[in-house]
Amino acid sequence: MKSLAFGLLLSSSMVFGGASVAWGHAVQTDYFVDLFAEELQLDFTASFSTGAPMADATVIVYAPGDRETPWAEASTDAAGYYTFQPDPDLTGNWRIEFAKDGHADIRVVPVNELGIDYQNISDAGDTEFHQLAHLRQGIAVISATTLGVGAMVWQRRLAKRQ
Repeated sequence: MKSLAFGLLLSSSMVFGGASVAWGHAVQTDYFVDLFAEELQLDFTASFSTGAPMADATVIVYAPGDRETPWAEASTDAAGYYTFQPDPDLTGNWRIEFAKDGHADIRVVPVNELGIDYQNISDAGDTEFHQLAHLRQGIAVISATTLGVGAMVWQRRLAKRQ
């Protein structure tokens, strides 16, 4: 019985202990609108859900109608800030991708003839990036659980032989 309890404890610690690292934080990208700014711009702050800034995160901007060729490439500063200044002549939905250390967030910023449509800025929410991360995490959880159950079965068989 002690071996069964030990096996369950080991299996649980592997699953939940490893998961806390993998699922420990997500990315949050906030934006600030300065209505009195002289130029058309939007200020972003990218951070992890722990509150730590996404310092030096890669930022890739795609112009409306072209998701293949980056319109601009940059990095956030030490505090996770990035200022987006679209070309006012290119109207439509701009795609802004923030990525660092296996985490990413994507914002869609609509720009029309009047400027940035602040009320309709959205999270893309369709990133293959996040889907791949969830797949890896699922495989890790299944592997750890299988290993734990296998260890318990093996210990039970050894105990019956004695």
